[in-house]
Amino acid sequence: MHGAAEWLVGPDRNLTRFGELPRYREGLYRLRGGTYAWMVPNGSWGETNLGLVSCGGRSVLIDTAWDLRFTREFLAAAHAIVEKSPVECVVNTHADGDHCWGNQLFAGRTIIGSHRCIAQMDHLRPRALEALRVAARLARRLPVEGVAEFGRYVENMFEPYTFRGIELVKPTDGFSGEKTLTLGGVDIVLREVGPAHTDGDVVAWVPSERVAYAGDTLFVGVTPVMWAGPVENLLSGLRHLLSLDADVIVPGHGPLATREDVQHVIDYWDFVHEALQTRSRFGMPPTEAARSVLLDRAFQSTGFARWGSPERLVTSAHTMYRNWGYLERRLPEKLANVDLLRRQARIALLMGSNATTGCAKSSPGS
Repeated sequence: MHGAAEWLVGPDRNLTRFGELPRYREGLYRLRGGTYAWMVPNGSWGETNLGLVSCGGRSVLIDTAWDLRFTREFLAAAHAIVEKSPVECVVNTHADGDHCWGNQLFAGRTIIGSHRCIAQMDHLRPRALEALRVAARLARRLPVEGVAEFGRYVENMFEPYTFRGIELVKPTDGFSGEKTLTLGGVDIVLREVGPAHTDGDVVAWVPSERVAYAGDTLFVGVTPVMWAGPVENLLSGLRHLLSLDADVIVPGHGPLATREDVQHVIDYWDFVHEALQTRSRFGMPPTEAARSVLLDRAFQSTGFARWGSPERLVTSAHTMYRNWGYLERRLPEKLANVDLLRRQARIALLMGSNATTGCAKSSPGS
């Protein structure tokens, strides 16, 4: 973990939520001054990092967890801080559930997100994921090629989380472009960098402490994914992170980052963008193109091949192709997302141990 950070407290777990050996210690870290990060190894689905900035007796929380249980776990660990410096404001870096579905624990307080983030909050609701979990459980029992694999992939992906009882609470305060939040004499600069990973991504920067909270603009040690694009915006957001000259960067997923880590992610997007574009010119459809890139010797010789969940390139490939004007039979958004997961599940089977942990297990918890 980053040398500037001090581990304070964390859960008593020897394995990650998906039963892996952790690559870094889970829990609450003091970064610099009044800045903190809640780090969740190893950065896979829902293993989301959160931020906390204590501002002279009041605090700002950067993102909430995928469910209420894990949001409460963070709050319990941070009790000594938030008792003296209560959370007055929450910032959602984007609309993915694993960064905002704990918002209801802060209902009545100021919650901030970009206007595009707020508009996208309704795109997926907790009850829809609970229904998908049930469908995945049934799919595992169907003797149809690809269906059982899809069921296993999805069921294990959701296995650590509970989506029942979650109420979707949207940000109450929206902005576009840039907004400076000042609390207790501490400035937190919110910069909109989407549409990129999602429609309304935001990076939070604490200049007095030289700490940046990147949200899912940045993944470290795990394969990033792009739902919205275009890739040029995502690269611009990453270069914005570099321009901040931060001493500590908290990614949405994975360990605390350095500038070198940010550059590695830029290199990943440059590599897959060029490789996919070349294949698109030869008429290769997006899923086949993603498979071709992942299995190609050129990709396998890079450090990217060792990042977790490489099959996420399927989603990113479809996003890039869409932004290039590729026309494919369009499904309603929710069905399209399920179809992408189905395609990812099939690719994950080819990728072996690096693929999402849920794909490799025969049953939840095994």
